[in-house]
Amino acid sequence: MRNLRSFVLLSIVLGLAACSGRQGLLTKVWFYSYAEDTDTQDPADSVLTPVNFINLESRGKYTASLDKFEHGTWTLKDREIVLTPASGKSRTIIIRKLGEKEMIADVNAANGASSWHHFEGLDNPVDDEKDSPFSVTNNKWRVKATQKETPQQVTERLINYFRFWEKYFGWGLESDKNSLDVRSLPGPLKMYGNGFALIPVDQWPAEWSNYFFDQEDRQVAFDKIRWVLRNKKVAWPETGHRFKQFMSVFQQMQNNIKAAP
Repeated sequence: MRNLRSFVLLSIVLGLAACSGRQGLLTKVWFYSYAEDTDTQDPADSVLTPVNFINLESRGKYTASLDKFEHGTWTLKDREIVLTPASGKSRTIIIRKLGEKEMIADVNAANGASSWHHFEGLDNPVDDEKDSPFSVTNNKWRVKATQKETPQQVTERLINYFRFWEKYFGWGLESDKNSLDVRSLPGPLKMYGNGFALIPVDQWPAEWSNYFFDQEDRQVAFDKIRWVLRNKKVAWPETGHRFKQFMSVFQQMQNNIKAAP
């Protein structure tokens, strides 16, 4: 009987250790890279791009941008990650393989299709809510307007959008990244390695356009950005580091957009 109790206790300890080990590996920012081709691949999986992410925090909280931006709590049971958003249905992600820098998982486990998604795992040295580009605070621009917005509310959405970019480049700097994907993220700006340009409002990406309540609000946002680019000078710092240059420019954009009529 004593040996049996010892075996049971050992099994529990080993199980908890294994779960704890996986949970430690999981507490990263996971960026989607590609999906494997399978006979039962869900066509909807192709909408994911390299800017889609799952940010799993050590405190059991998460943010993610998959179908849309969401935040809530996450738990791990065996090989299943359960994401419970602040609103809406929970999502179960089945882990096929987990390593230090890569996770292969099915993010659409409920659809019955065999869909294996590859994610690159990156440590997040910036976990402060106000400085993380993955935080709720810096992703308010992604929240779809449910009613018409005032010009001031449109301005606040744009300020938050520019702040996201500032923090995104700051995260890249702290993470010692050599490059960042700046072209896949939907928005009103066409990003280049040495600057950006305003996209005509009728050519805005659908995802960005849909954050606004209607076409009139989209036009207000476009006019504000255009006014800033025409009337406010943006100084590019002399530092040779591109990330630092973009951080400075998007700080200036946050201040400049406040003056836009």
